[in-house]
Amino acid sequence: MAPTLEKVFDLRAFLGKTDTLPLGHVKGGAQRIIVPVTSGFLKGSGVEAEIIPTTGADWLLLDPATGTAHLDVRIALRTKDGDSIYIYYPGIIKLDEKIGMALSWDPAMRTTKSSDHYFFTTPRIEVSNEKHKWMEQTVFVSHGHFFAEGDGTQAVEYEVYKLVSG
Repeated sequence: MAPTLEKVFDLRAFLGKTDTLPLGHVKGGAQRIIVPVTSGFLKGSGVEAEIIPTTGADWLLLDPATGTAHLDVRIALRTKDGDSIYIYYPGIIKLDEKIGMALSWDPAMRTTKSSDHYFFTTPRIEVSNEKHKWMEQTVFVSHGHFFAEGDGTQAVEYEVYKLVSG
């Protein structure tokens, strides 16, 4: 029987426009852009944590030949109890008009829905507290979308699911 998905977290990561570093064309035409993660949160399954400022970024690779963006995100979080969480999440986004607006920081950008995009990651989590060690022994997948407040603030938001044996 095929595995099923069970929602376990919401993750929101705010992006830093002013410190974004476009590295230009690399690897035969793809564009590397380093986008800092400035703040955010993880909530669900008995865990509430805040992203520690300056500890995260996405080493994004835009590939116009395939119409995809390849995510390479790393963030560090701290729970209300002071426990540490590290999340690495690679992923793929199929580029579309709304994704283009978000990546170009278009002021007309507004919050999208996960169903608007092919936007998936596979988070891998490391934790310091024994009560959260189940996260290190679980396969996760997340479905993402963009969150925009209309004031220039922009974030990516993920619904994070764990795979459950069928």
